[in-house]
Amino acid sequence: MKRRMSSLFTLALPIAAAGLALAWMLVPGANSGGGIVYETTPASKGPLRKIVSTSGPVRALVTVSVGSELSGQVDEVRVDFNSEVSPGDVLATIDDKTFVSRVAQAEADLAVAKAALVNQQAVLQKAHAVDELAVRNVERQTGLAAKGHSAQAALDAAIRDAAVAKADIAVAEAQIESARATIKQREAALDQARIDLERTAIRSRIEGTVISRMVDPGQTVAASLQAPELFKIAQDLSRIRIEAEVNEADVGMVAEGNAATFTVDAYPDRQFEGRVTQVRLSATEISSVVTYTVIIEAENDGRRLFPGMTANVVILSAERDGVLRIANDAFRFRPRPGTVPEAAAGGSPRGGPGGGGDRTARMVERLKADLSLTEEQEAQVREVMEALGREMRAAGPQSGIAIGPPGPGGGGAFRQRATSRIEQVLAPTLSDEQRLAFRRWKDGRENTRFATVWVLGRNGQPQQRAIRTGMADDQFTEILGGDISEGDAVIVRARDARS
Repeated sequence: MKRRMSSLFTLALPIAAAGLALAWMLVPGANSGGGIVYETTPASKGPLRKIVSTSGPVRALVTVSVGSELSGQVDEVRVDFNSEVSPGDVLATIDDKTFVSRVAQAEADLAVAKAALVNQQAVLQKAHAVDELAVRNVERQTGLAAKGHSAQAALDAAIRDAAVAKADIAVAEAQIESARATIKQREAALDQARIDLERTAIRSRIEGTVISRMVDPGQTVAASLQAPELFKIAQDLSRIRIEAEVNEADVGMVAEGNAATFTVDAYPDRQFEGRVTQVRLSATEISSVVTYTVIIEAENDGRRLFPGMTANVVILSAERDGVLRIANDAFRFRPRPGTVPEAAAGGSPRGGPGGGGDRTARMVERLKADLSLTEEQEAQVREVMEALGREMRAAGPQSGIAIGPPGPGGGGAFRQRATSRIEQVLAPTLSDEQRLAFRRWKDGRENTRFATVWVLGRNGQPQQRAIRTGMADDQFTEILGGDISEGDAVIVRARDARS
């Protein structure tokens, strides 16, 4: 019996080894030559969401600081935190005894100025009476002198008295004008005194809610250099804004009108919605980190959001549905040296270096369709592309500029040069409609990149594919074109079969 069990055990060992070997050979994606297992993810269609995450404080849409233009002791405070106020409501009062006395003094000064005017008007009347008498005396002395009954000296004295009387009239009239100007000064001083008296009652200029009170009865207010802040009033808390700080690397993706969602610590399970209304150009630099303020406005139903709360914001800068996409990990994969045949690493015919002519033809056809190019414009574009291709080939690999798309950024320099040359040639001949279409075409090219990924072929070996990529989020990248289809097994990493 023991010998039989020993024989069975001896036969089981090779059978188990053969089974393990067979299982290893049937592992999908296993490299029979080097013992490498390729982990893949399929190219699929789905949504892409490009987001920017940031944070910032919640603010009221309009916040007004209410201060005092006068110095004095606070007599009464009529509002408190969270008080609802309307325009003209008295928030606080300052002791007005000093200002009442200033109004009384200004009224007395005005009365004195008016009395001085009446006095000067009487002086003017007296001067006119003296002048009339002096004129009659001159006439009388002139007649007597003509008959020889009066000395010449008496006539000269009468003429002098008439001139003096006229001068007195001019002086009196000038003094009346001065008195009237003094009255205007006194009236202005009285108005200023009354304004200061009115300002002892500190009023609200807007309708809103008091969110800050920094004064108490009996406190002395000093407004010598600037108006001290006594209250803060939020105009309308049914709507709020968020001042989010966005890093300079992400601010280019944010634009007015972008949708945004945010949460606050007070309501961790509730998500609020808003919209970007402003991207401020002023930069803030702290410890060599540059940020820009982005304003997000949102409804505040029920006034659940309070000014000063910290909002954790997610800005949706772009969104697309049903696009062909692959995982971002695929762009980081590179096969180990010596594990991939040279033919597989050479790329596909559609995207390989030898496809420069086809690619040029496709670009011309696309421009012709998008811009409705004339035959002359099409010929100009074709000539530019052919000349640029000759320049790139003549420069050779040592120029560092590749014509074809394979490799990260391999065709970026060529694409930039081609776009620039085409714009220079077509700009003088483009119509307004063509100019707008060319701008859209140019923006689309700037957002397009060339790259290569590796796909697991049916023979279990990696194959290099050239693709054009578009928008990307934190998980996937959009595929705009290239030798890849939905369902292709895109390699994201490789590991040893024994690990």
